[in-house]
Amino acid sequence: MRPILFLAGLLSFQLSHAQELDPRSYINLPIGQNFIGLVYAYTDGDVYTSPDVPIEDLTLRVDGQALLYARTFGLFGQSAKFDMSVGHACASGKAVFEGENVSRGFCGITDTKVRLNYNFHGAPALTLKEFASHKKEIVMGASLQINIPTGEYDTDFVFNIGSNRWYFRPEIGISIPLNKWEFDFSVGGKFFSDNDELKKTSTLAQDPIYNFQMHIVYDIKRGQWIALNANYFQGGDTFVDGEKTSITRGNERLGITYSYAINARHSLKLLANTGVTTRLGNDSNAYGIGWVYRWE
Repeated sequence: MRPILFLAGLLSFQLSHAQELDPRSYINLPIGQNFIGLVYAYTDGDVYTSPDVPIEDLTLRVDGQALLYARTFGLFGQSAKFDMSVGHACASGKAVFEGENVSRGFCGITDTKVRLNYNFHGAPALTLKEFASHKKEIVMGASLQINIPTGEYDTDFVFNIGSNRWYFRPEIGISIPLNKWEFDFSVGGKFFSDNDELKKTSTLAQDPIYNFQMHIVYDIKRGQWIALNANYFQGGDTFVDGEKTSITRGNERLGITYSYAINARHSLKLLANTGVTTRLGNDSNAYGIGWVYRWE
């Protein structure tokens, strides 16, 4: 397989991580709670490459499962949450390279992600019993997510499930409740370390990707809500051995999330999002379903 195809695929795969649409990241939760979940996600779409890259009709499909764990706790009198996830994914891509149809498919373990959320305003640390009578307030918080490069990575290929590099994703957000409605806003960025084992001898570097999110959430009834999600992300130019290989511009996505509590301990979540305006980068559709179990 010609490596340039999978360079483009790799860039698309990394860009997809900038498109998370995550409502209710900054709300108050009772402390001392544990959550474990299983998620299945599927994404496919077209990938746009730089004009100087001789690739046409590049499409990419990724689907996989992830295991998640989270715990809420008190920190400086406010609520906080730690979560981590790791999964298994399969990817396949095809394109026309210099007039020739090329493709590849493979599977592997994904990178591990860990995150700390801290609500520094409007989210007092409350037990489950205390939380039941607590009135919603405006909550402000911050988070830091770290991608740990534990995923499978083969230096013989440019495109891999694992990224062979770290990234750090700081973010700050606010949640504003209004009767049955809630309005969430957040802004953050992803900052990448270099991958110095690209095709064994090359180094891949990437500029930061900056992201703004907005969510409008409606509580249908107790334990059931729906959210309309939107984000704008920009940046992420990539370089191989110092030479620019991909140019990105601002892009927007829209999505919808639905959450349903089966009972006090089990809940389901459905999500879908798609590219609305893609100037250069990744134009894909994403779908997911998740199950979460809670215990103390």
